[in-house]
Amino acid sequence: MKRIRIGVVGFGNLGRACVEVISERSCLFELVAVFSRRTVKGTVALSKIEEYKDKIDVLLVCVGSCTDAPVVMPLLVSNFCTVDSFDNHAKLSEYIERIKSSQGEKVSIVGTGWDPGVFSLMRIYFDAILVPLSNSSLKSSQTFWGEGVSLGHSNAVRRIQGVKDAIQFTVPKKDAIEAVRVGEVIGAEKKHKRVCYVVAQKCEQDRIEQEIRTMPNYFAGQEVEINFVSWAEFEKHYRGRFEHGGLVFGNDGKSQMEFKLKLESNPYYTACVMVAYAIACCKLVEEEKYGVYTVADIAPRYLSFENVISKI
Repeated sequence: MKRIRIGVVGFGNLGRACVEVISERSCLFELVAVFSRRTVKGTVALSKIEEYKDKIDVLLVCVGSCTDAPVVMPLLVSNFCTVDSFDNHAKLSEYIERIKSSQGEKVSIVGTGWDPGVFSLMRIYFDAILVPLSNSSLKSSQTFWGEGVSLGHSNAVRRIQGVKDAIQFTVPKKDAIEAVRVGEVIGAEKKHKRVCYVVAQKCEQDRIEQEIRTMPNYFAGQEVEINFVSWAEFEKHYRGRFEHGGLVFGNDGKSQMEFKLKLESNPYYTACVMVAYAIACCKLVEEEKYGVYTVADIAPRYLSFENVISKI
């Protein structure tokens, strides 16, 4: 394959990480342009993106899942092949249908990253291989996220009116991890604590706290700790924090499987996964297999420039 021509939509933490990864792998990829709705030096206005439709093989779409991606993606998929990291599990099917309704003869790979993404694949493997512990469930896998910064949840909080900045740490409960490790089944709402640090004016804080606690698919029904902090405290302790990770467990009473991620930078790792799926995107186009795909739909061989048979 020739070098893949990449465009990046969005120049937040994830967009910048994608630019970094593409630069590190310049023998495989060429960065054509970065598109932004904001006026940022070195970027191209998103309104001009159609001018590049014949110059780009794959767009890496690095916008928030909560409000941005459902609006932006349908505008892109008629002219571009795309890879995104949409992370709202509950809305993924609806999101896919929205893309399908606008898509031309293109390929879109959605929900890449590490969850959805790599962890999704681990759950599929674990659930297929291990017999469930209970007849009441068809799953033997259980997932923990953290301890670390959730990009999606942080972005969801920042989208609330009156929030000047925010970060959210997902903290797994140690007793829940140990219980799952020995085979217990723990409900998702009992596995984690979500800790938010928010900068906002005093008069806005009660409303903002209520909006966070009741936000569907992100915070509602979970244990949430909300801390309002000053700009100075936020800058000192939370600016530039990107660490994250997590665990997937499988246990059927006879066999155990465990997969662990420990990430120095959530955006950087997510960008690495997106760039890998850009290769898959181009291979699917070559085979004229157009449509919308998740990571579960794509064979591992599509992720590599090399002949992967030689590695088996």
